[in-house]
Amino acid sequence: MSKSSLLRTLAIITALAISACATPPKPAVNSESEIWQLQGKIGLWYGDKQESATIDWSQCSAERVRIRLSGPLGAGGIELSADQTGAMLIQNGETTHAQSIEELASQAEWPLPVDALRFWVRGRPTPTEKLEGRVNTNGQLEELAQIGWKITYRYRTPFHQLPNKISAESANTRLTLIISDWQDQPTLCGQ
Repeated sequence: MSKSSLLRTLAIITALAISACATPPKPAVNSESEIWQLQGKIGLWYGDKQESATIDWSQCSAERVRIRLSGPLGAGGIELSADQTGAMLIQNGETTHAQSIEELASQAEWPLPVDALRFWVRGRPTPTEKLEGRVNTNGQLEELAQIGWKITYRYRTPFHQLPNKISAESANTRLTLIISDWQDQPTLCGQ
């Protein structure tokens, strides 16, 4: 191998190594990127409790969200929704209102960081928070640390831009989300 070939090879390897450890850029948020739906399974461990459910999350806009969680055959289901006027929880036939969807999620014994999770599930950091992270050579987020949570990502293939598995951990809570389907047109938004 010639000296110039060796130098080019070393330069490429160095560039790849730097990009693999780079801090992920803060994403530009536009209205199109805020409209989506995911379906899958979620597991949550906190304290001595463990919860699992199917999840159907419709992000209707940056301010409007509907999340349905249900157990086997639809048992024990809850629905969380929020818009610019406040948040609502439907559980066991009762409706509760609050200012924060996270407050209602905790009340339903699903203490999820919903506001941040809407970014994290798409392989993006929360744009308003400090972050540490690592991207792979395909530009996909592999690890992220924000607001006391450490998140790791898995993608179906190197060419899928949206993750199919997210694992997140905080000091006392752990969650795993396995996404079976992504859609651009949320079905729960019109309801």
